[in-house]
Amino acid sequence: MDLQQLEEQARQAALKDIQNMLQRPGQLEKVEQYRHRIARKKASVEALLKTGMQGQLDGVRVGLKQLETCMQDVREVRRRMDEVERLLQGVPEVYDALEVVREENTKHSQYATAMENLKHIFNVDASVQKTMALIEDDKLLNAHQCLADLENSRDDLLYELHKQPKQHASDKITLKRHFEKVDTVSQELEKKLRLILSRTLNTLRKKPTIIVTALRIIEREEKNDQFALQQQKVTGFLPPGRPKAWRRMIMDVLQQSVVTRIEGSKLEERADNKMWLVRDLEILRQIILEDLRVVKSLCVPCFPPHYDILGSTSSSITRVFPAM
Repeated sequence: MDLQQLEEQARQAALKDIQNMLQRPGQLEKVEQYRHRIARKKASVEALLKTGMQGQLDGVRVGLKQLETCMQDVREVRRRMDEVERLLQGVPEVYDALEVVREENTKHSQYATAMENLKHIFNVDASVQKTMALIEDDKLLNAHQCLADLENSRDDLLYELHKQPKQHASDKITLKRHFEKVDTVSQELEKKLRLILSRTLNTLRKKPTIIVTALRIIEREEKNDQFALQQQKVTGFLPPGRPKAWRRMIMDVLQQSVVTRIEGSKLEERADNKMWLVRDLEILRQIILEDLRVVKSLCVPCFPPHYDILGSTSSSITRVFPAM
């Protein structure tokens, strides 16, 4: 639509407005008022147009300044990128020149790790015997600390081998064979914890500190499992025997102990007594109520909250009945 057409439309609209305002003779006296009113409206519209145009011009001015700044930034980035590219051209030569340094650094790292773990490297058998004796004497926290020291030494040395660009399977096999008794100690500690936690309800009545000690060891191992899995994502190295998943193991042990206790409550058979079912159900009711009281009053304070020991015990009891 061109300017002349717009002007003609505006003129026609103005004529219609004038015809509407001057339809009666008495309205001629108000022509001056109409003229002032239209002049004010025109001045208001012109002011709005000027304000709008000024705002648009300011926006365009700001946009142009920002574009100019962006162009300067782009030119600066391009200049620096060219400089970085020029500097990187010499990296391959530096990399090749530092090959000897890298080899020496790798050897130094291996030697440093070996020096830190010399005690355990040369005294694996003595440390294993000491740890086994601590397990037999029920000094589980001390035993777990000794086991952790042995495992850390083994894992540090294996990690150093893992970092080598040229890995030799024979070196790993030799190192694992040197520390193979460590796995035996770990299995013995696991068996000890299984035994302790299978007697949780009875032990809590007499000496709850034993259960707390076992749980502390299990929580430490859970943290070690999580750290090992995170390290595997970064380096691709996973220590032997990880994850141990001892927390899942003890939950299975606790569930099995509930099943064993309920199944072992049956005292009579159908042929022994006509009221055998009533008597068995009453004994079972008393055992379950007593066990739940012990769990609520003794287990809940000892077990970490995320174990939800009361809820898991109740669920185990509920699952036993359909299988009976």
